[in-house]
Order: sequence, then C-alpha cells, then structure tokens
Amino acid sequence: ELHDIKPLYKHLHATHHIYNKQNTLSPFAGLAFHPVDGILQALPHVIALFIVPIHFTTHLGLLFMEAIWTANIHDCIHGNIWPVMGAGYHTIHHTTYKHNYGHYTIWMDWMFGSLNDPLLEDVDNRDISKKAE
Repeated sequence: ELHDIKPLYKHLHATHHIYNKQNTLSPFAGLAFHPVDGILQALPHVIALFIVPIHFTTHLGLLFMEAIWTANIHDCIHGNIWPVMGAGYHTIHHTTYKHNYGHYTIWMDWMFGSLNDPLLEDVDNRDISKKAE
C-alpha cells in the first residue's frame, strides 16, 4: 500500500493528496496522480482485458464511468448508500491515511479492519463537542 511505504508515498502518491484540507478535499484530487502511480493503478484494468475480453466501446464506457466515480468520491458529497464506498468514506481516507482504502465498496475494509464509517464518526464528533461545552 502506497500510504504505508514512506518513500513510495513521498515520491509517487503524495501528489494525489495535495488537495487535502482539514476535513474536505477536491474533485481535482481524483485526477492528481504521479504518472507512475497512475500506471500502477491502471495495471489491474489492463491485466483484466487479457483475462476478460470486452468490446472497445464497452471498455471506453467503463473508463468514462470510472472517471466520473473518481471525481464523485472526492467531492465531499456523501450519498450514504451502503455498501458503496462514497465520498464520506473516502474523505476519511484522505484525512487519516489509515482507513477506507476501498475503491467501490466497503467490503475489503470491513474484512481487514480498516473501515471507518463517516456516520459513526459524525456521532463521535458530536459527542466530543457536547462534552467540551
């Protein structure tokens, strides 16, 4: 994982996180990648094309839909559609660097213990702010 290997993060993946703010990010983060990082992330798609051949138009459609998805998970508008890895989950990923690594769903994060639910975090933050008053 590029977040845990410090030299790889610094030289490859940090570009993706330059749009981070305290609790928000920008749709531009979905397009900001070091070229090598972009190639590494595209590699599973290329390998899949050799295993499951699809029509060229279908391939282009899927790439277009993924670009829309990538902008969506970086726009901070959390649709809260379980088990979709929406913008709320991905904002936590960008602010903690330790949670919600999934791309489309929360399944793998749930299985490996890296899931942090934005709705539960909101409840925790409200409880903390009430105690501070």
